[in-house]
Amino acid sequence: MRSWTDLTVMYMKITCLVEDRARPPLRAEHGLSLHIEGDVNILFDTGQSGLLMENAELLGVDLGDVDLAILSHGHYDHGGGLTHFMEINENAEVLTGEGAFRGRWAVEDGAERFIGIEEITDPRIRLIDEDTVIHEGYTILKGFSGPFRRPLGNRTLFMESAAGLVPDTFDDELVLVIDGPGGLTVVTGCSHNGILNILGTVRDHFPDREIGTVVGGLHISGDALYVASEIQEFEVGKIYTGHCTSEEAFKVLGRSCNVNVLRTGTVIEVD
Repeated sequence: MRSWTDLTVMYMKITCLVEDRARPPLRAEHGLSLHIEGDVNILFDTGQSGLLMENAELLGVDLGDVDLAILSHGHYDHGGGLTHFMEINENAEVLTGEGAFRGRWAVEDGAERFIGIEEITDPRIRLIDEDTVIHEGYTILKGFSGPFRRPLGNRTLFMESAAGLVPDTFDDELVLVIDGPGGLTVVTGCSHNGILNILGTVRDHFPDREIGTVVGGLHISGDALYVASEIQEFEVGKIYTGHCTSEEAFKVLGRSCNVNVLRTGTVIEVD
């Protein structure tokens, strides 16, 4: 068994570059982007535009120093800023799940709206189809089967297939797990496979470690009571969320969990 001194990730700082909420002079957009500073400097998701560049400059984050970018899944509000990032960072590898560049659509009241990201051809982009250790203490998980219900919000989300548009499986979704002295930090983009299934998968992979912090979108709206009743079994220390998490979910989860608002400019230090 490793001792605390054997753990590589002794300190980590997460800065939110893009979120649905912001305080001036920072700006918000519907999306998510997180800069993770530690043994590896990681950009997790890119928002939907070049706004992450502007906010990063105001926050003193040098995106040119990022070692690795991760796209959690193939929706525009998480990967739309990728081209802007790759223009100013010529070295970072980009990891995303197999299938991330397939066509994605929202279908509501008979109207179809494209919500995917255009495929980028670049040797730095690597599609992964299995769990991947990117550095000691940093693991990307992919594949989230579990007994819990998927988010109700997925009902309007579709993907292209040979048979036309079909309900999205979100089999490209990636979650980053960072192991440090404060327990596991789980970084998720939108939790389309369900935050409960994601936490269950994390627990299966790290059965002897507590989940100290969860950061990212939870994709909870009308199913807040269900999630709140089940999430307590995972004994999560702190949750930082905003994007795709409804006001109702904040209130309901806050009754039983330590829930904090994630907005552009939020800084989370874990040591």
